[in-house]
Amino acid sequence: MKIYAPNIHLFAFQLYKGSNIDPDTISNDVNFIWERGNAIVQEVLQQDLQLSKRIDVKKQPEFTKVDILKDTEVIDENYALDVSGNITINHQQNILVTGLAYPCRISDSYGLWLNLRRPEKENNQPTEDVETDFLQYLNPKNCLLLPEHPLLLGQTLLITAWINNAKIQVDYKNIADECLQKLFPNQTQNPVPLFYRQGELFGSPIFEYGLPNQSSKYQQVLIWLFTKQETGNKFHQCYSELLDLFFYHHKVIKSYKDSRIIYQKLDENYRKIDSEVDNIPEPENTQRLTRKYLKLLQKQLKAFPKLSLEYTRLLLNLEDKQNTIAINADNYSNKLDQIKQTLNGENLEFLENFLNRNCVTFKRQIQGDLGYFQHGSQLLDQAINSIRGIVEIEQTKRDRSLETTVQILGIGFGGGAIVSGVVVQHIDKINRPVAFISPNSPPHPFYASLFLSITATLIFIAFGWLITKRK
Repeated sequence: MKIYAPNIHLFAFQLYKGSNIDPDTISNDVNFIWERGNAIVQEVLQQDLQLSKRIDVKKQPEFTKVDILKDTEVIDENYALDVSGNITINHQQNILVTGLAYPCRISDSYGLWLNLRRPEKENNQPTEDVETDFLQYLNPKNCLLLPEHPLLLGQTLLITAWINNAKIQVDYKNIADECLQKLFPNQTQNPVPLFYRQGELFGSPIFEYGLPNQSSKYQQVLIWLFTKQETGNKFHQCYSELLDLFFYHHKVIKSYKDSRIIYQKLDENYRKIDSEVDNIPEPENTQRLTRKYLKLLQKQLKAFPKLSLEYTRLLLNLEDKQNTIAINADNYSNKLDQIKQTLNGENLEFLENFLNRNCVTFKRQIQGDLGYFQHGSQLLDQAINSIRGIVEIEQTKRDRSLETTVQILGIGFGGGAIVSGVVVQHIDKINRPVAFISPNSPPHPFYASLFLSITATLIFIAFGWLITKRK
C-alpha cells in the first residue's frame, strides 16, 4: 500500500522534579530525554543534534509552559530545531527526510516533540507516494521506542499519512495495521501494541493502539490517515494543544501505573496485618493472665505501630495518585475546551474518550482500593486498642492487688507495732531464767510479749483483709 508524505511524531515526556524522586536520579539523568532525541536523529539521519547544548532549561521559571530553546538558536520566532538529511532505501535510492525537534518545559516535566517526515514537496514539486515499508527506515533498531527509565513519564508515537485515493472505497483499518507492522518489523523483540479503538478526528479516520489500563509496557501509538485537506490544516492549528493533551494523558497513565505498584504493596501489608492479628495468642487462664502472656502482648504491641506507620504511608501515597489523576484529568478537559474554541466547536469525541472513560475508570478503581484497604487500617487500630485494653486492665488488676496487699500489711504491721511496745516495757527482764510452762508457772515476760505482738499482728492483718474485701 502506498501513502503520501508520511510523518512520525514522537511526543516524549520526562520528570525533572518531584517530591517522590531521588535527587541523585535527577542529577544523573536530567538530560535523558535530550540524549534520546540526539540518538534518534543520529540513527536515522547520521547527524549530531547536540540538543542538550542548545536549550536553556532554566528559562522563564515563573511560567508553566516554556519554549526552552536558547534565544541564540531561535530563527524567525521558530522555537524548534529543523533537521534534514537523506536516507538510503534498499541500498540504492536516497530519499530526503526532514523534520524538527521542539523542546519545552511543562509544569514539573520536560517535553520533546520530534518529527521525522517525508516532505510533501521537494524542489517545489510534489513528492511521490511511498510504500508503507518506508516507515521502517524512520525507526531503525526501534530507536523511536524509549527504554524504561525512572524519570520517563511516557511517550506517544503519532503516524500521519495522506491517502490520495481516499475517494476509492478502502479499508483504512488494514492500512493502519500495515503501517504499524512496517514501523515495528521485528515483532519478536518488540511486540506491536494491541489495537484499542478507532474513530474520526478533524474529519479523517484515526486508530489507537496500546491498552491504557495495561499497567506495564504501555505504548500509545496513533495512526491518523489524512483523507481531507482540512484535517492537515486543523492539525497544524492546534499541534501545541495536542502536545499538552499527550502530556496530561501520560501524567494520568503514569499515576495509575504507580497506583498499581502501591496496590500490590498495600495488599502485602494487609495480609501481614491480618496474619499478625490472627496470631494474637489466647490466654491460658482468663481469670489470671500470666507474666509470659503479658510479655507476648507487649512485644506484639511494639510491632503494630511500625506496621501501622508503613500502611498509613502507602494509603497516603495512593490518595496522592488519585489526586494527581483528578488534577490532570481536569487539565486535559480544559485543553480540550481550548481546542474546541480554536476550531469553532470541532467534534473531539475521539480525544474525549480518554477523559470520559479511562480517567473515570482509574478514579473509581483507586477509590475502591482506598475503601477496601482502609478496613485494614481500622483492623490494625482495633487490634492495638484491644491489646492495650487487655494490658491496661491486667495492670490495673495487679496494681489493685498490690495496693490491697500493702493495705493489709500496713494495718497488720501497724497494729503489731503497737503491741510490740509491750516488749520494750519488759526488755529489762530478758535475763530472768526461763521457767517451764505450767499452770503454776507463768511464761517468761519477754516471750509472752513477743507472742502477743505476733498474734496481734496476725489479727490486724486479718482485720485489714476483711476491710479491703468489703471495699
